[in-house]
Amino acid sequence: MIKVATAKVLAEIANAHWGDPARLAELIIAAADSGADGVKFQWFKYDSIATPDFIHYQTYIDLSIDNKIWADSLTLAKGLGLEVWVDIYDEWGAQLLAELEGSVDGLKLASTVLQSDTLIQALKKFEKPLLIGVGGWYEEEIDKQLSYIKNNFKGPIILMHGYQGYPTRTEDSNLSRLAYFKQRYQLEVGFADHEDAGNEMAIDLPVYAYLLGAGIIEKHITIDRSSKGIDYYSALEPHEFKVMVEKLRRAEVVWGSLDIKESERKYLEDSSLKIVSRKGISPGEIITDEKIRYKRSSVPNAFRAQNTSERFPLISKSVIPADTPITPDMVNKPKVCIVVICRLKSTRLRRKALLPLNGVPSIERCLMNCLAVPNCDQVVLATSDLPEDQPLTNFTLDHKVKIVTGDPTNVPKRILKSAEETNADIVVRVTGDDPFISPEMLSYLIDHHIKSGADFSHAKESTMGTVGDVITVEALRRLLQLLQHSEDLTYTEYLSFYFMNNPTLFNVNSIDIPDQWIFPDWRLTLDEAEDLKLFEKIFNELDVGKRPLYFEELKSFLLNNPKLMEMNRGIKVKWLEDTSLINELNKATKFI
Repeated sequence: MIKVATAKVLAEIANAHWGDPARLAELIIAAADSGADGVKFQWFKYDSIATPDFIHYQTYIDLSIDNKIWADSLTLAKGLGLEVWVDIYDEWGAQLLAELEGSVDGLKLASTVLQSDTLIQALKKFEKPLLIGVGGWYEEEIDKQLSYIKNNFKGPIILMHGYQGYPTRTEDSNLSRLAYFKQRYQLEVGFADHEDAGNEMAIDLPVYAYLLGAGIIEKHITIDRSSKGIDYYSALEPHEFKVMVEKLRRAEVVWGSLDIKESERKYLEDSSLKIVSRKGISPGEIITDEKIRYKRSSVPNAFRAQNTSERFPLISKSVIPADTPITPDMVNKPKVCIVVICRLKSTRLRRKALLPLNGVPSIERCLMNCLAVPNCDQVVLATSDLPEDQPLTNFTLDHKVKIVTGDPTNVPKRILKSAEETNADIVVRVTGDDPFISPEMLSYLIDHHIKSGADFSHAKESTMGTVGDVITVEALRRLLQLLQHSEDLTYTEYLSFYFMNNPTLFNVNSIDIPDQWIFPDWRLTLDEAEDLKLFEKIFNELDVGKRPLYFEELKSFLLNNPKLMEMNRGIKVKWLEDTSLINELNKATKFI
């Protein structure tokens, strides 16, 4: 038999105050007179805990109590020698806790809000003892969330067993789980039951739980059960509460099973937090953690909050208004398309995309590396519909690459056409004169773009010719709407300027890629004869056939042959050296 030296008895006031400050004070006094060690309150606000469609939304409004009244109630409890513990259900409760922290002895996360990472992050700074409601959770779910909580809380953690439905059937008590949890997790345990208060077991069950190892007993209290109201089902009247306290060390052990009952699980599923939009979300927008919150909702198929990080980010399929529960039919997994922009109009190195590098055309080298990006769904070669560019349409690479032709001058329009023909949500713009485009770096940029929810992502620093730009298609459509009124499309090939120069219109994400991938003195883009000589030598000496060339292999080779990079070091990037052109670009690409 597992025993504890002393049980801490908390009188759970919950919502028995009915929103009445006078009744709240009466309950605190009754708890002290009944022998409780402390009182426990529930802090939440109707519009922070739930959406208006939730069945108990109006009840939550009726239960609202002013911050000043809560402060006075804590002063009263402390004056009577009671500890003060609080259930925090939402962001409002966390804010109230920040105001009254000095009078609060401990916190609780109920089982129905345990999966809110946002709430855990808000509470960790208070470093208070923490009760965790685990009723209804499977062991693998407890394992995962408890690990997260342990990594964020410094104070003591106590697991609170007990079914939260009203009233609890005696056969759902499952007290043997107390000893099981204590042994499995090596943590203190407590018991919070909701047995029908009219049943004699309502007094005895907490006693049995104590003898099975529960160090904290949480029990509802009410002034007069016959008045009913809210939270009266399992609440003991003051004289009954006193009897329970007196019997705590004389009861027999009550055993149950280790099984979670179907009714208990159903309660958790019906009342647990759902994922709700924090703000209005547009079609095609990336839904990240910053754009969602957790609330109770009666929408049955809305995403539940647990395992949020495994589901999100997602892409919205339609308009999602603010404060709307998000359901699977509203979203898709982001689909990524790499769009290689290429034409054969070069004058410095004629038809350079077709020039062979160890027997393989340069453009094919670029496409093979793009196909090696693991988090890409489709690769497109986007060229013009002019006859001079038709040779590029043959590079399907055994139909792995989709060919899209379009407007010769309007690059964003060609990219959007590529996205629409592949049903892509996110496009990666790669230029066809980059045979060393890095699968590793593109994959890194895609991941960080999706996690950020940005409109446009680029590498803050990089090795020339190894990276591309990542663009959310929804933002690309917005850009084209702005451009449709422009008669001059001369600068659309400098697509990044439109995003970078309009920070009020587009969310730009400048990504720090790992230092081991950055070699600012290396030139790996094909534009001049010296580039061609260098690239041919690299592919020949590495004996790269028809396969991708990953940057790590290339880097190792070049670091071991440093003189090679002298072959094209003197070539300047003409547009970067042309100050007047840059000024003209900055001016031409600003909308505001």
